[in-house]
Amino acid sequence: MNSKRRALIICLLLSISVSNYWRIEDTRDISAIVFVAIFTIGALSGLLLRELAQAVKNKWFV
Repeated sequence: MNSKRRALIICLLLSISVSNYWRIEDTRDISAIVFVAIFTIGALSGLLLRELAQAVKNKWFV
């Protein structure tokens, strides 16, 4: 899969995850659903940062 396309898909999934997290009603305790939403946002952010780092590395060091 192309690096640009992969980064675009990750951005789309990240924006869906963030919007889904903000839709959940706020309570003081963290339920399983909220934990999964926060974990997903973190995982997708990490993947996006990795993709961006690889793109910068390939652009600068090639």
